[in-house]
Amino acid sequence: MKLKKQGKIVILVILIFCIAMMSFIIIKQKKTLTLVGESEIVMNINEDYDDEGTNIPEAEISGFVDTSQAGDYMLTYTYNDQSVSRIIHVIDESNIVMNLNGSQDTYVKLNETYIESGCHVIDKTDGSNITNEVTITGSVDTSNVGEYTLTYTINYNYITISKERVVHVVEDMDENTDGIAVLMYHYVYTKDDIPDSLNTNYILDTDLEEQLQYLSENNYYFPSYAELAAYVNGTLTLPKKSVILTFDDGQNGFLKYGIPLLEKYQIPATSFVIASKAEDKIVQYASEYVSFQSHSYDMHKAGGTIGHGGIISAMSEQEIIDDLLKAMDIVQNTEAFAYPYGDVTDASQTAVEKTDILCAFTTNYGKVKVGDDLTYLSRVRVIGEASLSSFIASIN
Repeated sequence: MKLKKQGKIVILVILIFCIAMMSFIIIKQKKTLTLVGESEIVMNINEDYDDEGTNIPEAEISGFVDTSQAGDYMLTYTYNDQSVSRIIHVIDESNIVMNLNGSQDTYVKLNETYIESGCHVIDKTDGSNITNEVTITGSVDTSNVGEYTLTYTINYNYITISKERVVHVVEDMDENTDGIAVLMYHYVYTKDDIPDSLNTNYILDTDLEEQLQYLSENNYYFPSYAELAAYVNGTLTLPKKSVILTFDDGQNGFLKYGIPLLEKYQIPATSFVIASKAEDKIVQYASEYVSFQSHSYDMHKAGGTIGHGGIISAMSEQEIIDDLLKAMDIVQNTEAFAYPYGDVTDASQTAVEKTDILCAFTTNYGKVKVGDDLTYLSRVRVIGEASLSSFIASIN
């Protein structure tokens, strides 16, 4: 009797154990698969990725993350008939380039109107201009002397870029009354990369650096084209030591050797590019210190009858407008235009006005002065062989 009873107890224990095991298996099978950590992660290129997995260690993982390449990566975790996914955004902040127009430290005289010069932003991954995604925060009260900070911010494809402009409202200013030197450079070369045929349009990189260093050490001001236009119209005072740097044609030497020098001395400049030959260059050489502006789409060639023989003088107003609009589609800017070969006609000036270009430049030697025609502005040519003292004389 005792053995029989003990046998029943053993069977009961085994039965209970089996039921418990079955319940454990069922519970385990019904456990909901969930991620440990966030379902969406943003990380910088070349940063180490440490996956947090799921609440069920046995879940299988498919997919990969390559942090050496910017992009979106998906990891999928599977357990029985359940699956969950995690997206990892590997970002490269250098793909978004923002450059402020004009000087980062901006000066405006008490009670004058503050000119918002804006900025440009390019996405180097596809060459798109994303300036319209920028928000500007802060305000400027020109009725009160002081410093005002404006912040330019863009949030795009999980990347956030911000730059600040400090606006100094001042009671007194050493004013410019003699005109603004808009410097016209062309080509840059080095002693290790000398062009086959040198002329005065070429400047040695060390000479350019000497000039940039002078401008930097002597606190020159670099107005935007919006400020220059207001100065010409007589509505804005600019500092006496104001200068604008422009480089024509988008030459490879300038792009390779000139831009790094502008970045070194943090001096903004304009590259007037022949847009039909420059789309890839604008993306490849995007810089926070270079604004790419139009030197036409395809008018930088001979075929005209006046001046230097540029074809623009043989074109109708509508043909010029069509060319300018094609160039704008590529450079995505309308602040400035440099006439190809420096040749100007009535038709080309009207075309400039109709395409809303703010400032158009010739090759005529001289400074930009109050009351000038904004469709016919002069520049100061920089001669590559000139001494530093000659350069200084030309801008003062």
